[in-house]
Amino acid sequence: MQITRYTAESKALWDDFVEKSKNGSFLFKRDYMDYHADRFVDFSLMYLNEKGNIIALLPANRKDQALYSHQGLTYGGFILSTKATVELVLELFAETRTYLRNEGLTEFYYKQVPTIYHLCPAEEDEYALWRNNAEMVVCNISATIPLNHSTLEIPFERRRNRGIAKAKEQGYKITESETPDEFWPIMVDNLREKYDAKPVHSLNEMKLLMGRFPDNIRCFLASKNGKAEAGAIVYLTKQTIHIQYAHATPDGKTEGALDLLYSALIEQYRKEGFHYFDIGTSNEDGGRVLNENLIAQKEGFGARGIAYKQWKLTL
Repeated sequence: MQITRYTAESKALWDDFVEKSKNGSFLFKRDYMDYHADRFVDFSLMYLNEKGNIIALLPANRKDQALYSHQGLTYGGFILSTKATVELVLELFAETRTYLRNEGLTEFYYKQVPTIYHLCPAEEDEYALWRNNAEMVVCNISATIPLNHSTLEIPFERRRNRGIAKAKEQGYKITESETPDEFWPIMVDNLREKYDAKPVHSLNEMKLLMGRFPDNIRCFLASKNGKAEAGAIVYLTKQTIHIQYAHATPDGKTEGALDLLYSALIEQYRKEGFHYFDIGTSNEDGGRVLNENLIAQKEGFGARGIAYKQWKLTL
């Protein structure tokens, strides 16, 4: 096995492997990863067999004496083909540890790809992490709705149905927007007032990414009398819908605008054959703090828990 650093000359090969992988998504395409290249020291790795063919990828960045599954991504870890076996993944970890030690690094932080993004079973890395005495340092819990492959469908709670009915009575309409311009000030104001925080992406960055991935990143609005009172930025992978951002104005909150928006999106993507609707995590401090009100709202739509894990290996 040969390990080599990613360079721009390998972009097409990298993207092609991601597209055909069993646990990759468009977030690992270089046009997504590299939009914030100025913030991170890219240290992505490519793993080649004796014939020079890619057998695995690791989206990553270096910070001080540590390698991270890319800190600019929600999830990461080894990107694998359907040919990847347990034996191969154990070898990937062993060879990576040796490679990183030779580079002078002392720690390796590894984000797993959550199971809802696996196109077929892909938890070989969790077994390898256990074998390598890895320590779990982050465990966020996300609320996810199974759409089309579960015999157990959890109905909406009454308060969510009341919100949907209220929004309909108020005349709310759900539409798709080609740009996030109307939604962005709603989100910025909400984050500032509730959490004294800013969105991870700037408006211009989100416009750039929507331009690069028009089929994967979409914006939806809940509007009343032609004015947006709630909205969501939605990431579409091959089988999973992920709510990247969702916010409402004070009026939108009291009038059930997000309830109606979520209901419409769930129904739309269930009809389109997607498997999961992931509303996102509700944590702070690496998962040690749970926003109980926020996750209760999400669970009101029939969502249940999926773990987003990060591990630490001492090299």
